[in-house]
Amino acid sequence: MDKLECEQKFSSEFKSTAYNLGATQSNIMRLLRSLDLVGWSTHEESGKVDRKAFVRYGCGSTNIFSKRELKDAERSAVSVLIDCSGSMGGRRLDTAQSVAIQIAKILNRASVAFKITGFKGYQSGQGINQTGATSNSTYFTTEETELVEFKTWGESLQRASAKMGSIYQWGSGGTPDYSGVSLALEDLNRRTEQRKILFVITDADGYTKTHMQYLQSLADKLNVVLIAIGIGSTDVKECFTNAENVSRVDELASATFNKLLKQLKV
Repeated sequence: MDKLECEQKFSSEFKSTAYNLGATQSNIMRLLRSLDLVGWSTHEESGKVDRKAFVRYGCGSTNIFSKRELKDAERSAVSVLIDCSGSMGGRRLDTAQSVAIQIAKILNRASVAFKITGFKGYQSGQGINQTGATSNSTYFTTEETELVEFKTWGESLQRASAKMGSIYQWGSGGTPDYSGVSLALEDLNRRTEQRKILFVITDADGYTKTHMQYLQSLADKLNVVLIAIGIGSTDVKECFTNAENVSRVDELASATFNKLLKQLKV
């Protein structure tokens, strides 16, 4: 992979203003919103005059002021998981890359912790001969999950730009749907932030519906909001509770996708 080419692809997508994602940004920001950082403490002896306290002043009280006080904000952590299996290769993964970069752009503006990871599977096998010793012949295979960290927690987008711009080239292998999503949920669960969101970008090709239903129930128990973005697929709606399909990046601005975001509660 050519690093400069990948950096340029990232930069071109990141700087694009062609998608009109203002409403989408507002709805995602709503999911990430912090608690009010500023409150008021009353019955103070100095600060801003509290007009509601004039009755107390008439009775001789001097604690008629109020002061601003800082409150703890509710912090957010977001994980973006990208299906990099063979069925996602080509145009679908190119679209997934653009979608991931636009989401990253919004999350970066929100100053929240976020991570972007790809997943795919590869097969490994081992043969057993009649004596029980291993041989070169394969009698059974297992599918291993490969995770590709395009952006890690705490890493800047600038530092991750080449990796982010290389997403479109990673499409290959199988689809370990259960392990890919469950590993992302486990990773989010280890975070200390109060609000947690997992975006899954996939075509849901070959996914097992019952697996995703179980993982949805797990996400609910862990207080993780699970949102699936289907790339040119209808299967994603059958597998995930909160899901919408997009064929192009500008469809992130569609009324249906924003309706999905608006109905989510955190």
